[in-house]
Amino acid sequence: MHFPPLLRSAWAAAILLSGPGAHADDAARKSGFEEFARLAQANPPRPAAAPAIKPIPLSAEGTRATDTWETMFGQTTLRNVTQPALYPVLPAAGKANGTAVVIAPGGAFLSLSFDSEGLLVARYLAERGITCFVLAYRLEPTPADPHAFLQKVGARFGGAAARPRTRTDLNESPAVLQAQEDGLAAMRYVRAHAAGLRIDPRRIGFIGFSAGGITAMNVATAYDPASRPDFIGVIYGAAPERPVPRDAPPAFVALAADDALMGRAGVPIFEDWRAAGKPVELHVYAAGDHGFGMRKTGTSADNWIGHFVQWMRASELVPQ
Repeated sequence: MHFPPLLRSAWAAAILLSGPGAHADDAARKSGFEEFARLAQANPPRPAAAPAIKPIPLSAEGTRATDTWETMFGQTTLRNVTQPALYPVLPAAGKANGTAVVIAPGGAFLSLSFDSEGLLVARYLAERGITCFVLAYRLEPTPADPHAFLQKVGARFGGAAARPRTRTDLNESPAVLQAQEDGLAAMRYVRAHAAGLRIDPRRIGFIGFSAGGITAMNVATAYDPASRPDFIGVIYGAAPERPVPRDAPPAFVALAADDALMGRAGVPIFEDWRAAGKPVELHVYAAGDHGFGMRKTGTSADNWIGHFVQWMRASELVPQ
């Protein structure tokens, strides 16, 4: 979820006040969540049209009819996904370089930040010749009423998920492993259709943000030969308690040091990959908070996507 500065401040305060080791008392913690709730309820999500992109279903189960497209503070979001799908964003004719990326937006497994962590990422990469697929993975069901939905969001961030974490709890929500299944299915689909899409089947990556970053790490530790990502990007995500695979893909990890939710989760990924002798690059930006995505924060975190492209070029994942 992504909000304007005032609401983000209340959100960050709520997360910080609820974290272990916080020096605030219960009244201060309650005040932080009350401010978040007040601002969010005054600016609830509003219905929006789906993007003008034909989705590619990844399963015959579920239905597009449950998709709930909304806008909140100018950002398009999606929730109540029951049928996973890919939204392709292709390079201009003659510009494709053979590299492809599946993009998993975040949203606490309750919604998807479809703009800042999805389509805007895809368009930036497509302009540089990379064939992109934004993944709408299955989510926890949420109430149709926007105010009731926000109450569920507040409860999620007021509980265990609001504590700074270093690892993923695979049992946190049934949607965690469903998203993993959808991520693996996305990799299989893109690889199976690589020839028709003019994609090199040895240069198909997966990048995710927050809950999507958790999904990226789950995909990167649970694949089979058909679903193995050739590289991964983990943007303020976390890893499960799993061993690093013997043929683990190269990893790019980025986060902000002032991220109260995931600011401690990137280093364990880096250390695990390095201990296993696998290529890994870590960027810890001084500021940017959680969920910087493609929104401008005025911090060095704004440069993360350029660093990601530089890393892909240096790693020979895209042509020089």
